[in-house]
Amino acid sequence: MTGTIAVRAGARARQTYYWRVRNARTRHSPPSAGQAWHIQPGHPGGAYCDLGHELDPPSHHAPTLLSRSRPTGRRGDERQFRGGCLACEWEGPVHSGDEFGKGGNEAVEDAHDHCFPGWRTLPPITTVEDRWAVPRNRSRWAQLIARYPAGWIDQGAPVVAWRRYRREAHAPPHAGRPRYELHVTRPPNDRGRRPTDQGALF
Repeated sequence: MTGTIAVRAGARARQTYYWRVRNARTRHSPPSAGQAWHIQPGHPGGAYCDLGHELDPPSHHAPTLLSRSRPTGRRGDERQFRGGCLACEWEGPVHSGDEFGKGGNEAVEDAHDHCFPGWRTLPPITTVEDRWAVPRNRSRWAQLIARYPAGWIDQGAPVVAWRRYRREAHAPPHAGRPRYELHVTRPPNDRGRRPTDQGALF
């Protein structure tokens, strides 16, 4: 697959075209499908996502991650990422990187800026243990989401958590947590001391 291919914009259209290439329904060879923009496997609307694949787009903006590989002329290919939306044709700027937090993180954040503007002000989960504990504790979960804008939780707004290391990759949704978990930098004034109990923050 070489040159620029005219494909309708939007995550759902990109994914449809990707599968057409994979299934030998275009003039391009199936092994070249990875060079076409497609939803990153494991992300909403993509292969191996256990949230299902609805035929109709959602009634609200819904973030996902697009990716492709580009031949560089050197050993290996360049990976590129951009944010996408499952409800409209919006696509974010292209970021180069890898699957380990570089490029992909920026693109996922772009998608959330589109779908949930202001998500960076959501209350964070401050410990690794609470990433699992808070969503499973009814009262603590209710305290957390009470600070979200109205309607956001039902639309799949993300959980925000302090990152453990510099390029910790954002985690895509899954059946047990049907929303992204976005990892943000701990504020400077909180570094160097042990986080307080999560419940005390609400």
